[in-house]
Amino acid sequence: MSARPALEIAGLDVRLRSADGVVHAVRGVDLAVAPGEVLAVVGRSGSGKSVTALAALGLLPPSARVTGSVRLGGEELLGRGDAELSRVRGARIGLVEQDAQAALTPVYPVGELLVEALQAHRRIGRAAARARAVELLELVGLDRPSARFGAYPHELSGGMRQRVAIALAVANDPEVLIADEPTSALDVTVQAQLLDVLRTAREEAGAALVLITHDLGVVAGLADRVAVMDAGRVVEDGDVERVFARPRAAATAALLAGVRRAAPAERPAPRADRPVVLRVHDLRHHFPLRRPGLLRRRAGTVRAVDGVSLEVRAGEVLALVGETGSGKSTTVRAVLELTAPQGGTVEVLGRDVAQLDRAARRALRREVQVVFQDPDAALDPRLPVADLVAEPLLADGRRGEAVARRVAEVLDLVRLEPALAHRFPRHLSGGQRQRVAIARALALQPRLLVLDEPVSALDAPVQADILDLLADLRARLALSYLLVSHDLTAVRRLADRVAVMHLGRIVEAGAAAAVLNRPAHPYTQALLSAVPLLDPAVERRRPRTLLVGEVPSPVDPPAGCRFRTRCPLHLTLDDAARARCRAEDQRLAALGPDHQAACHAVGRHAVE
Repeated sequence: MSARPALEIAGLDVRLRSADGVVHAVRGVDLAVAPGEVLAVVGRSGSGKSVTALAALGLLPPSARVTGSVRLGGEELLGRGDAELSRVRGARIGLVEQDAQAALTPVYPVGELLVEALQAHRRIGRAAARARAVELLELVGLDRPSARFGAYPHELSGGMRQRVAIALAVANDPEVLIADEPTSALDVTVQAQLLDVLRTAREEAGAALVLITHDLGVVAGLADRVAVMDAGRVVEDGDVERVFARPRAAATAALLAGVRRAAPAERPAPRADRPVVLRVHDLRHHFPLRRPGLLRRRAGTVRAVDGVSLEVRAGEVLALVGETGSGKSTTVRAVLELTAPQGGTVEVLGRDVAQLDRAARRALRREVQVVFQDPDAALDPRLPVADLVAEPLLADGRRGEAVARRVAEVLDLVRLEPALAHRFPRHLSGGQRQRVAIARALALQPRLLVLDEPVSALDAPVQADILDLLADLRARLALSYLLVSHDLTAVRRLADRVAVMHLGRIVEAGAAAAVLNRPAHPYTQALLSAVPLLDPAVERRRPRTLLVGEVPSPVDPPAGCRFRTRCPLHLTLDDAARARCRAEDQRLAALGPDHQAACHAVGRHAVE
């Protein structure tokens, strides 16, 4: 390892102007990363992680006051003009941002973006730049890289776009890569693929990697060292195995404790003794795919949901999991709309929603409420907390003191101080805003809550607090939850039962202990294998199943088993078994008490 750091930050101090005054965002930060080393920078939201990276790159607004030192290969960057830094960014320092959709110019094909990045920093002809761009697309694992060269960002999946962003970051063999939450918005299977791509790209460029993340499992699997930030300062810095095993700073211990917190032990009474709150049977939702243009001719049919059945009983939590595009959101919309589905039936509290008139539908909506992923988008920024929570009560026709009394009750239920009732969402933390969203959902005393990725936008300790709150509310109010999530850690903590979706079908379902501890379907096994573990030594040694390729299109799903084109088990079967995979439409078969899977290869031991 070189004696000189690839990137060295010393005494970095950042003050930002805001509507509320000057914010002291970074306070004397010292960080260094050696060539070839992976340094993870972790901490709660607002701890100063991303501001530190942006200051190092010279990307903060002109009003920011930045002092200290940022040295790249021994050369001082702080104080240089934007023109000089533009020659450094993209050439000697590569940046992988969290939102690839925003980072990629939408009006240019991704191959042209790579050609532009190469020609901006190298003397290279177009033909050579194009050839290198195709090599880079292949390096980051895009299938058919020559064909993908001409694709626009909107034509690619989120995982594909993030691969392109990584290709852009390493295009000019930088000395340092900075990756700011590069996998936070992605499914666990895509995350595992992209972390593997990031390792390969870093090794190809020989670069140091600064990884900014709140996912401590990712840190355990990828980082050599970890720096923990809190309130703008680095409070701990050291070897990742030592820090995880023996944290010295209170902030580090709190982050680790938030991830390791045990699941609530309390569970409701046996299922057979509880009524069904939600029953979905053979639900189907297909919609036409139209060609662009004036005539918008039909180009196919998207089979978003294709025969889904599930049920939720009183006091129960059913988790619906699967990759993006599996049909989870379409299934949930069918439940929340309380209107006749395109195919199959939806029954809520024993009532078939297809038979409801307008008045009955309005009455039933009080019993079914939803908590969305992003409280920033769900809460009107113009209203204070009390008015936000009162909205559903006023819409239900309630007035006067009863509304104020109920608002106070639900704020107390979600453990928010009464003084917060007069604040606006922008004055609250992310966890507090999500508690407000939960309070709104509880205002009308529903019996079923739909939780749509309720903690995915939050830091680990805040996630743990919200999950504990939801578990407590379920027990105290006898609530039932339909939990939609790609975060299997959250599912393990909260769910009684799990249903795993893939390409519009449920491929495995049953008691959470059976599905999560003894997964039978190869797809479920791959999902669980992709979840990083918090123990660095175990995480780096354990075998994992990486799915190859992208999820097939719901417009033209594979015949027979829809998972077979990516299935690791399929490759190990004999010719006769593979023929069954291609020919047979796999349906759920019982494997034991409250455990089913749709795979003939594991269904040989099914209970008849």
